[in-house]
Amino acid sequence: MTRGQSMAREGRTAGTVALGLVVVLFISGIIEAFVTPSGLPTEARVGIGVVAELAFFAYVFVVGRSAVARGHTGDIDAALLEDRVATQA
Repeated sequence: MTRGQSMAREGRTAGTVALGLVVVLFISGIIEAFVTPSGLPTEARVGIGVVAELAFFAYVFVVGRSAVARGHTGDIDAALLEDRVATQA
């Protein structure tokens, strides 16, 4: 693989990671907006935070490890990387 191809692959993978972080930040924003200032008891608010953190770790380590074992890298399918147009030679 050339240096340019390797950089492109890693850039696409970083884009996938960034999209995943958007979801994580959205969920943390909901927690900060609605749970933190709520009148719930402190134990309930901390419990919600702990459950959210455990769900995140489970997703990363269980689902992520399974995806890596199946060979997923975060890059798009090789068939979608280049336009293939029939041309006359």
